[in-house]
Amino acid sequence: MTRKPPAHIDAARRWLALALEVVASLGFLVMCISIILQVVFRYILQLIAPWTEELARFACIWAVFLGAAVCFEERAHIKIDFVVGKLSGTLARRLLLLFHLAVTSTFILVAFYGSILLLRVSWADTATTVPIQMGFVYLALPLSLGAIAAFGILRCVAAVCGAKERTEVKG
Repeated sequence: MTRKPPAHIDAARRWLALALEVVASLGFLVMCISIILQVVFRYILQLIAPWTEELARFACIWAVFLGAAVCFEERAHIKIDFVVGKLSGTLARRLLLLFHLAVTSTFILVAFYGSILLLRVSWADTATTVPIQMGFVYLALPLSLGAIAAFGILRCVAAVCGAKERTEVKG
């Protein structure tokens, strides 16, 4: 018999995913507006505004990394479920899930450590045309990796509690 995960785990996952979606959507919106402004400045007003390209790039970085964390939570990343399909029994599936989360967590920890090193090196640098420290741009990476780690931890807790693992992408 499968159980639902504790309510506070589901609530934490939903709220974190919602916050990431909002910030990623804002990043995407800023990117789109910046690109439209670039076209208007260049082709209609005949002016060069280099800050529009740089702002679009920075907003894209935030949208992509935070969007990747949301995709991790919603299981929208590419996956091959050949092995899972061949397994019979809840215990085998749960053990495979825990192994998958352990491998993913190891990668996330290593990448998180590297992103912290990147932040330390780039924090004092300033962007060329937009008056912003590059550390704020690169902050999207450890935030995204931290969110993915939090989602993984919440999945592990839910799996240990006996909750059924969602396998489909929510619609």
